[in-house]
Amino acid sequence: MPDSDGHITSGIILVVEDNIPFGELVAGTLREEGYQCYTASSGAAALAWLATHPASLVLLDYTLPDMTGEAFIAAMNAQGSQVPFVVVTGRDDSNLAVQMIKHGASDFVVKDTALLDRLPVVVSRTLQEAQVKQRLQQAEQALSQSELRLSRAQRIARIGSWEWSLQTNELYFSPELFSILGYTKATPQVSPEWLYQQVNPADIPVVRKALAVTIESGRCLDLTFRIATCSGDEIVVASQAELELDTAGRPELLVGTLLDVTDRTKAEQEIHHLANYDALTGLPNRNLMHDRLQQAIVQSVRMQGSVGVLLLDLDRFKGVNESLGHKAGDQLLRTVAERLRVCVRESDTLARVGGDEFVVVLSIVADEDGVSSAASKILAIISEPFVIEEQELYLTASIGVAVYPTDGADVHTLLKHADLAMYQAKDMDRNNFQFFSSDLNVKVMERMVLESSLRRALERDEFELFYQAQVDVVERSIIGFEALLRWRHPDLGMISPDKFIPLAEETGLILSIGEWVIRTACRQAKSWQDAGLPPIRMAVNLSGKQFRTKLDQVVASILLETGLGASWLELELTESILMRNAAENQQLLQALSGMGCSLSIDDFGTGYSSLAYLKNFPLGRLKIDRSFVRDIITNPDDRAIAKIIIDMAHTLKMEVTAEGVEDHDQLELLKSYGCREIQGFLFSKPLAAAAAEALLRNGIKF
Repeated sequence: MPDSDGHITSGIILVVEDNIPFGELVAGTLREEGYQCYTASSGAAALAWLATHPASLVLLDYTLPDMTGEAFIAAMNAQGSQVPFVVVTGRDDSNLAVQMIKHGASDFVVKDTALLDRLPVVVSRTLQEAQVKQRLQQAEQALSQSELRLSRAQRIARIGSWEWSLQTNELYFSPELFSILGYTKATPQVSPEWLYQQVNPADIPVVRKALAVTIESGRCLDLTFRIATCSGDEIVVASQAELELDTAGRPELLVGTLLDVTDRTKAEQEIHHLANYDALTGLPNRNLMHDRLQQAIVQSVRMQGSVGVLLLDLDRFKGVNESLGHKAGDQLLRTVAERLRVCVRESDTLARVGGDEFVVVLSIVADEDGVSSAASKILAIISEPFVIEEQELYLTASIGVAVYPTDGADVHTLLKHADLAMYQAKDMDRNNFQFFSSDLNVKVMERMVLESSLRRALERDEFELFYQAQVDVVERSIIGFEALLRWRHPDLGMISPDKFIPLAEETGLILSIGEWVIRTACRQAKSWQDAGLPPIRMAVNLSGKQFRTKLDQVVASILLETGLGASWLELELTESILMRNAAENQQLLQALSGMGCSLSIDDFGTGYSSLAYLKNFPLGRLKIDRSFVRDIITNPDDRAIAKIIIDMAHTLKMEVTAEGVEDHDQLELLKSYGCREIQGFLFSKPLAAAAAEALLRNGIKF
């Protein structure tokens, strides 16, 4: 069933994907949206599943190990399945997209960087379109049945008939025609003048002209118009007539039939509305918007103008549904639609294309300034407060802009580029608009290539852990290592974590990568212990997304698997992770601490935690961020901050580690403040496992 922003949030979905981890990732994403998801890694397995299970939608990878997407579609049709399907592929091939649409695909989706973010919208829209298609089929069946009844009525002469003498101007209605007009007892004295009084005034010119053409040319009359009944209600009637001539060849008589087609007309209007308009807001939907945009392009070519395409997405709209409910969300969307209507001209098109996304097509604009003005006007009117169910709400929007012909020569390209620009606007803190640029396209393509490689990096064993020593400067010994992730790409070489960690976060790959990091680091620490080296703690950084999973169970399983004692594993988290969902995080950290793991705050001083919160968490260590250590000798503010952090940690009975220590002056100052644990280039850069082992064997030289 649909939720308040139009998303379908229930249904059975089969994900056909030969990459099993990616298939499970897609299924997991959709399960979070409320769908029942099942996976199959081959065409044969998927066909067998479909033969015995009901399904609402199939997400089909075009390239399967045992058949192509085209062969799978043919096999699915052969076994009589009518389940809608969406083709998901890594090939951004317009010819393939057209071919798949011709074979019946509901949509064609490229595995790009935004796939997992866009997939719930694609699935929801496809299921909505399937529902609309079903309703259209039902309406068409109703229309077909109506026409069958009409045919039956004609056979038993239930159609009203009429005759008009052109020589005497007399008009005759049959009893059936009077019945159609609602006269069952007394009947009026009919005449052409009386008839025109009953016809809808807007239709009179059409009726007069059609009759005149028939009389002058002798062509058959075929006319639909509106007429009032005896009760004053209005019906739609269809009338056909032929002209009869007298012996001299002069027009003598019009003989015709009349039929009430009100129900059929309403059914046709309903079909048209279902196919072209959004049920919630009454705005044009995606189908009609595509047609209007194509018309605007054709018109702009003729008039040598431009067309602006604005793709608008409401920021954080999901929070409204979660806090106030779907009814409030529906009301908000309708209010947004009303406000947006004010921002567009009569010649423009405003459409709702799904969820909280709207498209504005600005036809015939002179230059980009006109488009910018419209986008600014939209942002301003959206930012004004909304009152929904007596609650004052504030909303912002992100807008992506593409302009014809500069940013694309066809509907598909313009919408794709506007979508890319919209995500750029979201990346720039939302509540702004961005024009598409070729640089943005290059950036997106590079990101797609990087994401594609990242999805395969784990299975291709391209990740490596480096280890940086943590030193007790009082005991003059190595007391731990921090495990640092590196990606050695076969073509691009060593890739900085700054480039791929955020991408792993966005795509959800950080979960599997993070688990690999914990497992590899624990295995290495145990290996050094088994080799007779002194036991040291192993510190591993955590992602915020890992806190949304059953992290304690994952860690417990890894410790059991590797045999490393929990006391030798230290988990590092940032202040922002700690403070997000503080109550839930406190329970998780208590569970990890209860297992024996130590916990530390990384990059301390750059976030927004407070003593009141810190004392409630089972933390054993604060790590002073390198930004405070770098200028600690020359900057008195940094010296003061570092000393405050150290004193505060000692007050809370916590240890302190200073990061980024590179020279002896920094070391001596930190020692004088009571900081005995140091990490930085002064002692060691991050090292590969073999070099780190050698350092552990030989010790640190002061």
